[in-house]
Amino acid sequence: MDEKPRRGRPPTFTEADRQLLAELIRQHGIQGTLRSADLRISAQTLSKIAREFGIALRPGRRSPRAA
Repeated sequence: MDEKPRRGRPPTFTEADRQLLAELIRQHGIQGTLRSADLRISAQTLSKIAREFGIALRPGRRSPRAA
């Protein structure tokens, strides 16, 4: 049985790119990945990739005292 082509816009990043970004998210978080990634990517897309790979992120921003 042949698979039907998926509807909608095709994914922008390949599976290899998504795995690389997931590793960066695990190491640096979303904001750190935005700074260190060579690709132009939005924070929303990174959060979607984190959900896809099951990466748990803390909600919100750091407190000013922690910085």
